[in-house]
Amino acid sequence: MDAVTRIAKTCGSFDEVWSQDGRLSIIYHDEHSYALSFNGRNWSVLDDADEKTSAYLICSAAINYAVERCKNSGLSLEFVHEFLPTERKALMPAELLRVLLDDCGLGIFDACAIVVRCFGNDSAAPEIPWLHGVQPRTANLQAVLRDALKSFGFAVHDAYDEAYRSPPGAVENGSEVKLSIRSFGGVKSAKLCVYADGYSAEYDMQRDGDCFSCNFVPEKPAALWYRFRLCTEGGERRLCVGNDGHFSVLSDTPADGFRLTVYKRGFTTPEWFAGRIMYQIFPDRFGFEDASAGIEYHRALGQTPELHGSISEPVRWQARSFEKDYAPDDFYGGRLRGITKKLPYLKELGVEVIYLNPVFEARSNHRYDTSDYGKIDPILGDEQDYVNLCAEAARLGIGIINDGVFSHTGADSIYFNRYGSYPTLGAYQSTQSQFYPWYDFRHFPDDYRCWWNFRDLPEVNEQNESWQDYIIRSEDSIVRRWLRLGASGWRIDVADELPDEVLSLIRDAAKAEKSDSVIIGEVWEDAVTKNSYGKMRNYALGYSLDSVMNYPFRSAVIDFALGKKTAFELRDFLLGQYHNYPQPMYRCLMNLLGSHDVERLHTALAFDYDVKTLDRSQQAALTLTDEQKLRATRLQRLCAAIQYCVPGVPCLYYGDEECLDGGRDPFNRKPFEPSKTGLHNFYVQLGRIRSLSPALTDGEMRIITPSADIIIILRQTADEEIACVINRSSDYYNIPFNGTPLLGGCDAKLVPPMSVEICKLT
Repeated sequence: MDAVTRIAKTCGSFDEVWSQDGRLSIIYHDEHSYALSFNGRNWSVLDDADEKTSAYLICSAAINYAVERCKNSGLSLEFVHEFLPTERKALMPAELLRVLLDDCGLGIFDACAIVVRCFGNDSAAPEIPWLHGVQPRTANLQAVLRDALKSFGFAVHDAYDEAYRSPPGAVENGSEVKLSIRSFGGVKSAKLCVYADGYSAEYDMQRDGDCFSCNFVPEKPAALWYRFRLCTEGGERRLCVGNDGHFSVLSDTPADGFRLTVYKRGFTTPEWFAGRIMYQIFPDRFGFEDASAGIEYHRALGQTPELHGSISEPVRWQARSFEKDYAPDDFYGGRLRGITKKLPYLKELGVEVIYLNPVFEARSNHRYDTSDYGKIDPILGDEQDYVNLCAEAARLGIGIINDGVFSHTGADSIYFNRYGSYPTLGAYQSTQSQFYPWYDFRHFPDDYRCWWNFRDLPEVNEQNESWQDYIIRSEDSIVRRWLRLGASGWRIDVADELPDEVLSLIRDAAKAEKSDSVIIGEVWEDAVTKNSYGKMRNYALGYSLDSVMNYPFRSAVIDFALGKKTAFELRDFLLGQYHNYPQPMYRCLMNLLGSHDVERLHTALAFDYDVKTLDRSQQAALTLTDEQKLRATRLQRLCAAIQYCVPGVPCLYYGDEECLDGGRDPFNRKPFEPSKTGLHNFYVQLGRIRSLSPALTDGEMRIITPSADIIIILRQTADEEIACVINRSSDYYNIPFNGTPLLGGCDAKLVPPMSVEICKLT
């Protein structure tokens, strides 16, 4: 980058001038101006100045430049700490206070709060006597700052710092957690306040000088929050969490607390799954073969499936002439044998896990309306085709994850049989049906509980013993049988609809059949704090799930790429998950950027508006200009690099490697025949880099944010350190460390605008 030059000033004296409305103005006398230059890392004084004056000028320039950059980034001054140099000098706190008070017009409390956020426990630095001869106003503010921090009762707690919380992160129940705060002399006593859903408790904190500590032992797994109640010289205060999720803010009233996740002691997740690359396949739209026999099978049942003549035909999204509503029963002929043939292609992408959308017999092409859990849909093949797929995948080191749609069945099924398609006596047909107790009828037979009022998806009563035996508990249950036939785990559809105890039964049954099987929940929010139907769920506490679909990750990464979030906000999100999820689950989080339920990644990145707000006719007509395609492809590279360089399981939705476009269902489910175009080679490269790097698959994570547009993800083991540099800005970025480029996309350590580089540090 080009050198930055600025002017900094010293003064001989100053006057305080108070206006009639109580505003303070500072008038400086005998000012001297000096030119300084910044080379991207260090400031230097260009004019003649003695050592002490130079020390002040360099600090003053750094403070003023940080404030300037903060404002230019469109951020409030609360974020100025993001722009300060890593090395903090002792005279910086008072100089920042001067700038905030005199130049920015802040009040003393707000200015002190920003100083504390910038310098933490070092805010009340020892007085520097020589400063009076260089900048008497800043020298005067040294004492003002110390007195204000004390009188207001400021204190510091950082949930990510072991000096304040040991150990940091989520803990097993029964573990001791030491929580500490440090004050600036104005706190007389302190209490730790712990609370959760339906629970609260307070604990006295022990004082040691200006440090207050409490050893807390959470006995039961729970999503907890905590804050501190302070008795200060100015009255009672609360120390709560700031917007970044870990650093404290002082408040007069109770505000949001710090998070503390307590999970079940001994909770583990499958080691084979953690850190692996996953590929999601919508079975009808991948691996095409002749599916006409399966189509005829469904027609013989009285159903109306339609087989496309070519995969180049658009997906059907409108009702046919004989239909009142659109029915998703158009097929392209994707089959299990076709997927088996594509395994070498997936292996080239570095894939070690395949998540299949439902494969069991159903009326629709998405198959979330299960007709028979015990049978592969004939359009896809048969049971032997499934066994062969699992066996060949296992030979290549790939595990197969089934989609378990257990909260509801199809109305057109052997269990409900609303249309009489099957020879079994269904619940809809008779109260004497063996399946009748599975469902909740308000008025038999037409008024029954169904998923989100879709009458073709009657909900089951998961507490029913015969349903639990059939799906979960018996030796030949659905959960166990398909694991026995070769599956490596289950993705649980709409996990919110299944009670915690039922999810636990599924996990226990799966582990009993195959100890290293993985259970993934469809959860759209933070799994630790998820509340559904008025109840806190225990998804992440070690009872029911090994992993969840990480939709919040998708939102955060795409928002960063589109400029809706800063690098600082993305960092705070990533570190929040890192610290708040139990590590066994965190290492297995399904980090997706696309799926069958959201618009295609490439499409989401192409527009400045939210595609899902368009109706189906508008989405059907949606096309991308060449400029939009170029922008989306460049942004997708940034998103994919983040996805492959953070801990967890990166999940690639079929076709995203070639920038497949499409809005919401059904346009995100187009047929895909690989042609190794688009970003295919880039994803192959990412997969190879990740698979060969212990640091990327299982290393610790640190994050550096040089600016609002640049984020650096560092992954480290004892033997290796990898840096992923994401440059969203319109300028070149100079990589600040030595290393070997692995992507090969930068020249002379410069990362171009809207680009990424992954380096192995040396």
